[in-house]
Amino acid sequence: MNNFFVISDGSLENIQEIYKLEKLIFKGEAWTLKMLEFELSNCEISRTLIIQESRFILGFCIFRIYAQECQILNFGVLPKRQQEGIGGILITEILKRLTRNSSVFLEVKKSNFPAINFYKKHGFNIFGIRNNYYKDGASALLMQYQKK
Repeated sequence: MNNFFVISDGSLENIQEIYKLEKLIFKGEAWTLKMLEFELSNCEISRTLIIQESRFILGFCIFRIYAQECQILNFGVLPKRQQEGIGGILITEILKRLTRNSSVFLEVKKSNFPAINFYKKHGFNIFGIRNNYYKDGASALLMQYQKK
């Protein structure tokens, strides 16, 4: 594995590659091209970080920051490259950018144990549930990280 990763801000010029990755990761739950376009073009409210290796996007995170609060809207890593620490590098970068006394929250599918364990490993705690949150009727766990 090549450990030379580049983290940068995503933009509309990355939309096709992010969309391809989105469909590969989330299949029937994938965001539409229009949803991605909205987030990538509204840089005053939304941010996207991408992680690349040899100019190929391996993962991305779309999030919004409101004062001391950050909401992670979408986070994914190329399935065949999961378990290599790529997601960890990306989430660490986001958490590093937060100011002190900030909080981060997100929703994760209640049955997505790898993602739940990933977030727990990075300091997130479960604090609630949203029933029937996903298209398939599945519930979401609410998770939060508090930066001291």
